[in-house]
Amino acid sequence: MNIRDIAIALPAQRLDNKTIARWTDGDEDFIKNKIGVESRAFLREDESMIDLSLQACEKLFEQNRDLARDQIGLLIVVTQNPAYKIPHSSAILQNKLELSVNTACFDINLGCSGYVYALSVARALMLAEKIEEAVVVTCDPYSKIMGKADYETCSVFGDAATATRLSASRGAVIGRMDCGTDGAGAHHLMAKAGGSVTPHTGIWHANQAAAEQDDYHVQMNGRAIFNFMMKRVPSSVEACLQENGLSLDNIDYFFFHQASRYLIENLRDKMNLPPDKVPIEMENTGNTVSSSIPILIHNFMLSGLMQNKICLICGFGVGLSWATNIIFFGGKYDTAGSN
Repeated sequence: MNIRDIAIALPAQRLDNKTIARWTDGDEDFIKNKIGVESRAFLREDESMIDLSLQACEKLFEQNRDLARDQIGLLIVVTQNPAYKIPHSSAILQNKLELSVNTACFDINLGCSGYVYALSVARALMLAEKIEEAVVVTCDPYSKIMGKADYETCSVFGDAATATRLSASRGAVIGRMDCGTDGAGAHHLMAKAGGSVTPHTGIWHANQAAAEQDDYHVQMNGRAIFNFMMKRVPSSVEACLQENGLSLDNIDYFFFHQASRYLIENLRDKMNLPPDKVPIEMENTGNTVSSSIPILIHNFMLSGLMQNKICLICGFGVGLSWATNIIFFGGKYDTAGSN
């Protein structure tokens, strides 16, 4: 199964580092130079991830005039911050997009590794059930669960949605995935249930008493996440390359989850990867969780940089989980898992 196209959507509300520094009593220069973010977009209080996901999907249909809505046989939504506790977000999107009632719809509750997982899940289901067209949506608005004064999260995360078209016929070929989970570290990136789960709960939190306690806001141990990434990602990359019969030299681009500039630069240096093969593009988006990898791919596809290229994608974070895969943008190499 193949990636045909990607569409992205960002909220209209944009916040610069000066605003974030004022909220959190943080350092504007540190946010820009170390984290790598100059501005990010947040959903408004009256907007939900359904609204943003719908925008991304509508853009995808606009970009793919040959794709009829009744051709979609599978819709997967990757999110850990749905608009509603029940039903699943993909059911709401299916209705709003006017897809066929025969469309298989479900959500995947994964964060930063979610896109990589979703591609393999979609690929397997499309092969098993002979589905010709599918859409994978990512949208994880952390603005809904962040404490306004929490520098650790507000300085890093931004909201975004993406929609990826997968086709059985042609496009960039998805390889074989390496993945894993270390739940013993799950508490290093966690938000308690029962806090910001409604579509109209913004960064200021609808329940101000709970907001004051910070009990229901996402809590992140940045140092622990860094140590986890430095330990798990290099071995996952190596395992994925072996699974697909490739070496580091075969890879044209390493699209790592855009966690922060500091994390990616340290990972790049540890693995002795050329800087020009490890793009960092989060200055205008921040860390968009499951959307960061498809945004990177979209930007490179739009710039015409992916023709006959081999791309490694790797997501890591909440769980603590990780997933790595290869995408073949035509030619050069083949993989036993690409059919």
